[in-house]
Amino acid sequence: MITRPSLSHAGRSHQTDVDVFRRILENQLREREALLGELVPRAAPHLDVVAWTMSQSSKRVIAQITQALERIAMGTFGICAGCSEPIATDRLAVVPHAELCVTCQGLAEQ
Repeated sequence: MITRPSLSHAGRSHQTDVDVFRRILENQLREREALLGELVPRAAPHLDVVAWTMSQSSKRVIAQITQALERIAMGTFGICAGCSEPIATDRLAVVPHAELCVTCQGLAEQ
């Protein structure tokens, strides 16, 4: 089960928010790594297409989570890689590893 944050930001400092997101990301990373560990023995396109697809997706998300944790360490977490504006907290609550704001993500998907 993938952890989803439930945050109320009234009165929270930016550092507290970052600490909350760090814990969420660390939990999601452990969950994805455990899932990947379960999938690997059968994750081959010729053995189990669903397991293989899920393992590929999990690898991508693990990389994204790892990058988000690196952004936290560098002090750039929550800043859009596209426009350098802050990423909305509501977006991070849904996709804590997001590196783009909603506007830039929409442009990237076009």
